[in-house]
Amino acid sequence: MAKLSLLFSLSVCFLILFHAQATQQSQSQRQSQSECRVQNIDALEPTRRFQSEAGVTEFWDENNEQLECAGVAVTRYTLQPRGLLLPNFHSAPKLTYIIQG
Repeated sequence: MAKLSLLFSLSVCFLILFHAQATQQSQSQRQSQSECRVQNIDALEPTRRFQSEAGVTEFWDENNEQLECAGVAVTRYTLQPRGLLLPNFHSAPKLTYIIQG
């Protein structure tokens, strides 16, 4: 009976230690993935540009290290006078600013 109790206690201790080690490794992997290692910030040029009747739409590469680190996607719409940009839906928060008009 004493051997069974000792074996059970050791098993529980090993399970706790194993779980703690696995949790620590998982947290360190998540932390290293979320750390940004951008040494300096550079001005970026758009990677794609589309001309339309109402103006120009420019997109920046989402996989760029700086943008990926910040967790943003950048799109710029330049509209001609009396141009129209139809409403669209984004499932993420969106920041819009108007320079002139």
